[in-house]
Amino acid sequence: MRPTTMLALLLAVAVAFPLAARADDRVKKLSEEHRNWLERDVVYIITDREKDVFLSLATMEERARFIEAFWRKRDPNSATPANEYKDEHYRRIDHANTFLGRETFREGWRTDRGRYYILLGEPRETQRFDGYSELVSSELWFYQGEPNLGLPSFFYLLFFKKNDFGEYRIYHPLIDGPQALLNASVNLQSGENTEAIRSLRQISPELAAASLSFDTSEPPDYIGGRPALGTDIMLARIEDSPKRAIRTDYADAWLRYGNRVSADYSFNFVPSRASFVVVAEASGTPLVHYSVEIDPQNFSMETDEKQSKFYTTLDVTIEVKSREGTLILANDKEVYIELTPSQVQTIRASPFAYQDNFPLVPGDYSISVILRNRVIHQYTVAEKEISIPTPDPAAPALMDLVLAFESKSTMGDVAEGEVRTFQVGNMRFQPASDNVFVIGDTVHLVTQAFAATPAHKVVFELANGAEILKTLESPVGAHGMVFDHLMLENMVGGNFEVRARLLSPDGAELSRRAAPITVSPRSVATRPGFIYRRGFNTRFPGLLQLVRGEQLWNLGRYDEARADLERAVAASGSNLPEAKWKLANAYLREKRADDALTLLRPLEAGFPDQYEVVSGLGFAQYIKGQCQDAVSYLDRARQIRPPDTLLLNTSGDCHQQLGHADQAREAFSRSLELDPEQPEVKERIEALGGSPDKTKS
Repeated sequence: MRPTTMLALLLAVAVAFPLAARADDRVKKLSEEHRNWLERDVVYIITDREKDVFLSLATMEERARFIEAFWRKRDPNSATPANEYKDEHYRRIDHANTFLGRETFREGWRTDRGRYYILLGEPRETQRFDGYSELVSSELWFYQGEPNLGLPSFFYLLFFKKNDFGEYRIYHPLIDGPQALLNASVNLQSGENTEAIRSLRQISPELAAASLSFDTSEPPDYIGGRPALGTDIMLARIEDSPKRAIRTDYADAWLRYGNRVSADYSFNFVPSRASFVVVAEASGTPLVHYSVEIDPQNFSMETDEKQSKFYTTLDVTIEVKSREGTLILANDKEVYIELTPSQVQTIRASPFAYQDNFPLVPGDYSISVILRNRVIHQYTVAEKEISIPTPDPAAPALMDLVLAFESKSTMGDVAEGEVRTFQVGNMRFQPASDNVFVIGDTVHLVTQAFAATPAHKVVFELANGAEILKTLESPVGAHGMVFDHLMLENMVGGNFEVRARLLSPDGAELSRRAAPITVSPRSVATRPGFIYRRGFNTRFPGLLQLVRGEQLWNLGRYDEARADLERAVAASGSNLPEAKWKLANAYLREKRADDALTLLRPLEAGFPDQYEVVSGLGFAQYIKGQCQDAVSYLDRARQIRPPDTLLLNTSGDCHQQLGHADQAREAFSRSLELDPEQPEVKERIEALGGSPDKTKS
């Protein structure tokens, strides 16, 4: 077999059997409704990734929500109640079943004509060739294609009944050849394609052209009679065309984040762009600044009857985990946003950006930010693997290098060196998402040379590999901040790198940072039209030390955590009660019961139902050996929050010491339910006259 024929055969098989895939036992577990949806309704348009995710879902509710999201992702106009894509798709299926399966026992959607009709819709023109003595029954469909989907501007599809028997099937110029379109009664003396083509041209020049190539822009080889190689590739692209423009990240997002959002949000993921920047505040604590940009078609708001104001509520969740998977920070915010009509017009034309910051002690982390929009129950996720160095006052070093599209001086009550969200002192900067700029743009260069003096300087370089294209020398300003501007005039599009090097007064390199930059040949880069900014309040006495203490505690660095919590209590006075009960917990770990009681007793009246206060009082009394006083606090703490084994075992021990056998047995039994691998607790239950295998809830 010739190589071209073998290639054609492989391509034809791939096109003719698009549904031939490995058997998946998961399909058998679907309900009849969902199996029909997957194997009939959307079989030609669902992507492999979507199918895999759909089959991985465990419940009927999840599958129903997936189907809703599947059609929503294909809705060309989400502002209207109808889904035009879905309606047209089912109209095509109905047409195929009604008109294209009449000559066969199979349903119309299963036939070749049905499949291509569902994929492409109504042809611009249809030519039918029936009743010709020379021809088998044939149909020639003429389409106007979409080049952005990899299709020719105009093309044919040809169907025929092989040997004038059975149903119409798709014709393949290389596999079938022009002779297959002629009846067996036609005597071709030479048996060559050229003779068959002459016969076809006498009947229909277009039919003859289509017998060699489906692409109307490709001149048919009438002289040599050689079919075009590109037809089968084109058919494969037609099969793929409904899937090319579909983003399947909403399905992938469910696999990654489905357990972190409620069912209402489960398949309503929208893409976003994010920037993360680290800037240290004056005492050396790094602050992580982040910006999440959402395109206008994915951000909606509610309005009042007069459309005088627009509003929504964003639920923002931040999670930070160490590289070992330990949860270091978990924070939830509820953000109410209200805009004027003019502000909404800006959002409708450009992305919306949500910006915030939070302190984070040095280390290596995975950060995730989840934004949920309550109006349309959509969510997005921004993630970042980040390494935060320890700022050393004795060793000047660069923090992050920021490529911003804007930096400007602002007015307001901002102290020199105070760090706010993407702002130091009165200088505010806006990071460019994905570091994308256009030719002629100004890149606003921002970095922080922590612990550097005005005698230091920073050298910025725009590099293309080893070649340095532009160089700037910049002075170090207040709080170590460095601002400068890089003009992208006389540039060509491409991917480059911006480097920053911190030099000592004698010219020695102390530190360096680098950031990729994309210079696009487009006329304008996408920038947010409206920015909603929040920020951590570094001016609130003791708050920064409290957050540091919590993070250090979660990292298992207990001595450092206690020291920060002590500083938080000293700085805040009575304005930060949370710092006191967290410090009391640190003291309890060190068995400093009296110090813990000194902190907790004044809080009891104001926080009678605060778990940390009530349980802390109980643990402190227990450490002092005062079970009579401890047991009431411990039992009350069990009613405030589901108890852990420590609280249950402490309560059980107190009750046992006081001679309360039933209460002790009940507490130990519940502890054993939470963790059966506690041999000492089993012994306690047996000593109290109970059986560890017959615990009560």
